[in-house]
Amino acid sequence: MSANVIQAEKTKDEFVDEPPKGCPNCGSTSLFFDPIRSELVCDRCGLVLGTQPVDPGPDWSPFAENAARAGPPESVLLPDGGLGNTMGAGGRDAAGRSLSANEAARFGRLRRVQQWTRLRGTERSLTGALAKVNQLASRLALPTDFRERAAVILRKALKAELARGRSMDALVAAAVYLACRDLRAPRSLQEIAEAAEVTVHRLAATAKLISRTVKVTTPPPKATDFVSRFASQLGVSPEVTERAFRLLSDHGEELAMAPPLGAAAGALYLSGEIEGEKLKQSDVSRVAGVSEVTLRKYYKLLKQRAAIPVEAA
Repeated sequence: MSANVIQAEKTKDEFVDEPPKGCPNCGSTSLFFDPIRSELVCDRCGLVLGTQPVDPGPDWSPFAENAARAGPPESVLLPDGGLGNTMGAGGRDAAGRSLSANEAARFGRLRRVQQWTRLRGTERSLTGALAKVNQLASRLALPTDFRERAAVILRKALKAELARGRSMDALVAAAVYLACRDLRAPRSLQEIAEAAEVTVHRLAATAKLISRTVKVTTPPPKATDFVSRFASQLGVSPEVTERAFRLLSDHGEELAMAPPLGAAAGALYLSGEIEGEKLKQSDVSRVAGVSEVTLRKYYKLLKQRAAIPVEAA
């Protein structure tokens, strides 16, 4: 067998691991890549050294005219990553001719078989789970990056076989809860548990299990993480929001052991009073998800530390 045939039979992986530096036939180092055939060719003797791997990047340059992609990008929000194929449900062939009754029935059976077999076992279980992630994120008005982070955490949890004997609703809620904490926009356990229709105890236990098993490290929530969202829901002015941030920053040591929801609620209520925007305790406690007793406790604490006379609540 000649050297040309032996070289041509080398696998693609060999060229990916160790790209050739010269032609083994003539010794020339003048090699060029043919983009049409995706082949590496010797410029002197014409020996084909091998094919290059498929480029997973964009199939067009952002500077090219009339640039268009062949399909959507890969996404963790889809069970197969967005790389699968789906048979269409049209009643015509590629030439536009109508299908006969027998052909339509045959393609209908092929379509059903393709839907059953296009997903593997783990991907099939992800179908319903990722749909629940999107549903819960829509209820909480979370953007796409939060959904993608929750999908990644959920995939790791399912890969670790944490779904056995546990509710999928609790796993999805825990993944969304950890994703919010990881992206520094935490939601309270009560808020996510109510939206996911699970108990707070089950949500907390499942989130702790996922965090410990798949090594998801999330920073603890701080009171300042909730101020902007609470202020937006209450419709207060930017001055009240800035005052609340300043109060929490100046008295962070005194509030180190305070629950972040209560501290944020107390700071907003006191800031509204200082800036002349009197807020209702019922509205602030409802938005923050704390009781009015907790609100008054940290309102008075911040008022004392800020050297403002305390009035009767």
